[in-house]
Amino acid sequence: MKKAFVVSFEQLPSCMLGCYGHQWIETPNFDRLASLSVVFDQHFANDLSSQNSCPWWTGQTIPRAFGTQSNEHVATLFEHLREQGVQSTLLLESDSETGRNAITRAQETYFNQFDQVETVSGQNGFKVSEVNTPIAQLMQAALKRLPEWMECSQDQLIWIRSEGVPLLPLAPEFFSTLYLDEVLDQGESEDEPSEEAETLEDLEQFDEDFTETDSDSETDLDVEDWQELVTVVAELFTNPEEWSELEDHERQMARVVYAGYVTLLDQWFGRLLDQLLEYAETQSLLLIVTAARGGSELLGPVRQVDNWGLFEETTHVPLLIFDSENEQQGTRRQFLSQSADIPVSLLSWSGIAREKITSAGSNLLTILHDQTTLSEPVIYAASDRAIALRTAEFYYLCLREDRETLDSEESSCLDESLKTQLYQKPSDRWDVYELHTQLPEIVAQLSALLDEKRTAK
Repeated sequence: MKKAFVVSFEQLPSCMLGCYGHQWIETPNFDRLASLSVVFDQHFANDLSSQNSCPWWTGQTIPRAFGTQSNEHVATLFEHLREQGVQSTLLLESDSETGRNAITRAQETYFNQFDQVETVSGQNGFKVSEVNTPIAQLMQAALKRLPEWMECSQDQLIWIRSEGVPLLPLAPEFFSTLYLDEVLDQGESEDEPSEEAETLEDLEQFDEDFTETDSDSETDLDVEDWQELVTVVAELFTNPEEWSELEDHERQMARVVYAGYVTLLDQWFGRLLDQLLEYAETQSLLLIVTAARGGSELLGPVRQVDNWGLFEETTHVPLLIFDSENEQQGTRRQFLSQSADIPVSLLSWSGIAREKITSAGSNLLTILHDQTTLSEPVIYAASDRAIALRTAEFYYLCLREDRETLDSEESSCLDESLKTQLYQKPSDRWDVYELHTQLPEIVAQLSALLDEKRTAK
């Protein structure tokens, strides 16, 4: 019987993983999976607005911010799976102290469409035991259920949903301080971009961060001091109004505290990966690992333009697909992909013909098997502040002016030149070289494409 596993993280930016180019954060298990999988280098979350269209579940490629409405009469992912005799199971992570956040509550309608749903609770905190964290509890529950799933005589989709890095990225002591002491040893002398990333050398150094460190030095702090420091740094992520005032070393400390939580995710994901790879030696197994969104702008460089919530660190997310029957493993694809491609690919795996799938998303399994060459899509994106489109060559953003995102007084004060941004891809990875005044013809073309989707009903 066929088994498909999806391990998804609500927040996990690709820029924090070694398999996507990071040089000092320890993510050996994600990296190991990448060496056995097809890695999609250009995978993006496209709906980051508060009125999220939930493309994982709906297959919608156009965010609701464009004024489009979903067709409630179209068969859902789950209805198609049932028609194919595929049993669906959702293993859901929750924080025992904070409960389900707004993003999770908005998806409950889709959770309830799984045949089986189980919620696992854990707790975050500096003094919390590692085994009691949400990710540890989730993976332990998955490992406990794994033999039962693999012995089931039905084809199955098992979706293991983690919150990923939480809004307050406070991991247990070992992970919270894993990289922080090195930053404190360096003080403010590191070659982090001092104010604004303006040159190629700046960006290369930003990617490397503090690879060179003095490993022999130790910072003399007791547990209480570490806890106070880490808590203050982690809380920076919950106070966006303070971000513009932060010094370089404060941003750097925020990144390494965040990095500690990423390593925690990697360590516990690795335990599940070990077992899945053993089963894959004798059974047909598909494993998809991805994320719904990246992180906050604190993880990116300081820019000269306004951040509308759609830059690299927020939208670029990992996608790794392992297929036990695929010979193309250990390769990378530059094909533009998005969250809505996941349900299309799963339906294809279940045996549904492409013409019966209403989503405009791409079937990524055909790329995995090199069966056909798909045309490069245009990815349409939205946040609460802007809408955007991405092609293989350019990324174009336009400020939203609806009442929910921008009041009339602020709108009237903005110059027209400040309402659009343009970046060349893939060379400008971090979205720092703004080009809309230099390439007016490109802006006109992309603006017309954006308007076409925005006005279509």
